Amino acid sequence: MRTLLVLLAGATLAAGPSGHASASDHRGVNGGVRGLPAPPSLDIGRQAPPSPAARVRVAILTVANGAQADPPARSAFLNCSPVGGSHPHPAEACARLRRAVLDPAVLKRPGTGPCTMLYSPVTVTASGIWDGKYFQLRHTFGNDCEMRSVTGALAEF
Repeated sequence: MRTLLVLLAGATLAAGPSGHASASDHRGVNGGVRGLPAPPSLDIGRQAPPSPAARVRVAILTVANGAQADPPARSAFLNCSPVGGSHPHPAEACARLRRAVLDPAVLKRPGTGPCTMLYSPVTVTASGIWDGKYFQLRHTFGNDCEMRSVTGALAEF
């Protein structure tokens, strides 16, 4: 799974916008030689632009019937920078995934809608790269209704 994500992230980097230096990156110090960058100690207010790898936000989402994640009943690819992939609602799913990556406890909070107490477990996984860092989320819900209530658009594929 991790190898596939690295390949997907590489493809995203290759297809995405590339960083480029601006003319201000080559200013001299106190009118010094043009073309040489200013020393870091004199350039306190500037921050380096984020690398393309730091902007990668991709995930593979799966839903499996039962308490185990394998075999998945369905899966989707989600690209959040830029928004796209095979997920039918990528923008909404990216917003939910962002909250879950920043706070994995989001997947353990009670849902918003009423559901039956019928126990028919469903396991959701999300594995990917978010801002250049690998993440993996997994949670088993009591039933499909509970899963939809908690995950919203994230698991609607």
